This record gives sequence, structure tokens and C-alpha cells, in this order.
Amino acid sequence: MSDKPIDRRIAREAADWFVRLQNSGACAAEHAAGAEWRARHADHERAWQLAERFSDRAQQLAGGAGRAALERPRGLERRQVLKTLALLIVAAPLGLAAQRSLPWREWQADERTATGEQRTLRLPDGGQIRLNTGSAVDIAYDDSVRRVRLIAGEMLVEQVPRELARRPFILDTVDAEITLLGSRFLVRQYPHSTYLAALEGAVEIRPRLSGDGGLRRLAAGQQTQVNRRAAEPSTALAQNRLDWLSGVLRAEKMRLDDFITELDRYRPGLLRCDPAVAGLLISGAFQLRDTDQILRALSQTLPVNVHYRTPYWVTITARANA
Repeated sequence: MSDKPIDRRIAREAADWFVRLQNSGACAAEHAAGAEWRARHADHERAWQLAERFSDRAQQLAGGAGRAALERPRGLERRQVLKTLALLIVAAPLGLAAQRSLPWREWQADERTATGEQRTLRLPDGGQIRLNTGSAVDIAYDDSVRRVRLIAGEMLVEQVPRELARRPFILDTVDAEITLLGSRFLVRQYPHSTYLAALEGAVEIRPRLSGDGGLRRLAAGQQTQVNRRAAEPSTALAQNRLDWLSGVLRAEKMRLDDFITELDRYRPGLLRCDPAVAGLLISGAFQLRDTDQILRALSQTLPVNVHYRTPYWVTITARANA
């Protein structure tokens, strides 16, 4: 079998066909349509074979949903099996070691972006989500609620105002449940907290471990940081928080190590800053479409060298004659 990666769309189609045809209620016409899909392209057949190989594993990883999940066409368990099976199909050509090294929850996400990638997702209600680099989200809409879960990274949510009164929009992060009362909202997941900004309209924030008295409201034009127990006092929105939407990384007397940490989000591989130069300050606006150009600019404006061990392993060190 080829070791070429399988497109995520094909993997999801294969998972859907496989799970659908395992249902005892599948008719002859569905089986014929599934066979036609498999014959349409070599990658379709390869994805199907991987689905067969990993079906038991997918059911185990989805929480023991088992074959009963496959009998419920709209069940949450079935959806989890589908996502897990599609993940295994995509990851299989990368090898077991690669699968183990990747963040499992991010691989399972409904939508995600790679390092340096930004995407706009159209939501079922006509709204949209702008995903920044290295981000992952789950999207779950039904007749009573619109729910989005940010698993990793950063995003801008832009709602359709007319939907606000009809169905609540709930945003989940590891730290809080957030109800959007306005139309534009910015959120970023950090390792131990969540950054939130209300751009148009207010939001309500309920930290996960705050209890019934922990509800906080964030007004338009304000930002805050929240952990699982409490939200910090709100402050005025820092405009540089929106720069990524224009493909810009802006620094104003930023420590070099903090700057490199931000730049590392947009550059594949390993990018590190030597502690000897970590405290140097940098200012400017940098175009993220060319991170090598940004690194060259650092060596021209600061007393540092940019050391390339490989194109994907870069260290910022002190200039020898500085």
C-alpha cells in the first residue's frame, strides 16, 4: 500500500461510507453507491482499506462506543467514531511514531490549521470563523444551540446578528464557557489560560470551576484573561491583538525571547532564543508571510546571529564581536 498521505476530505468520506455500510439497515443501493465511490479513485480504495484495518481501534479510542454507535445515524457516539476513524486513516501513512507525537485532540478536531496557515470557515448559519496558525476547533450546531469548542490556537468569530435571538452561541475552551451576546469576538488558548476580547457586543464568561457566582460580563472593546477559576479584571482592547488578521506580527519594545515565541507559532520546525540575548528589546511591524526575512531583519537590527542548524532548526545567539 502507498505511503502517500491521504487527503482529509477523502479520509472523512471513507469513514462515513464505512460506518454507514456497517449499519444493518443499509440497503443494496447504498452498498452499490459505496462500491462506486471506492472504484472512483485509487486513494478512495486505499482509504477504505485503512478504514477496515482501523475500525475496531477507532471504536476503542472513541470511548468504547462499539457497534451500537454505528446503528444510530445521528448519535454523538457515531460522530466520535467517524472522527477518530478519519484521523487514523490520515495518520496511518505517517507511521505509528508520528501518530504518537501529534496532539491527539487536535488531530481529532473538526477543523484545524497547520503551522503558518490561516483559514476562514463558513458556519452553517452564515457566520464565519477566522482561524489563526496552529488552531483547532469542533463545531456542533443543532436546533437549540450553536456550540464551538476551541481546542488549540486562536480565532475570530463573526456571527450573523439575526441569529443571536434565535439560538445562543456558546464557545467552549478548557478554561471557560463563553456565551456570545454580540457579533464579533476574539479568543486565544494559552497553556494555562484563555484570552478573550469582545469586539462588537458583549460576552458572558463562566470559568469552569467558579461555581454559580462566577459569571462575568465583558463589554464591547474590552479584553480579559481567564483561567478555570476566575477572570481577570477587564482592560481596553489592545489593537495589536488584531494584527494577525492582516498577516502582521507587531512588537513595541518586546523582549526578544517573547518575540521569538510568537514568531515560532508561524514557522515550522524549532525556533529558539539563547538566554544571553533574551532580554534585548525589539520594535516594528513584521510580515508573517516570510519568516526568514524576519530573521534576517533581526540580525541587521540587533547584536545577534541567526544560526541555522537546518532550515527547520534555528537558534538566535549573541553576535561574537558584539
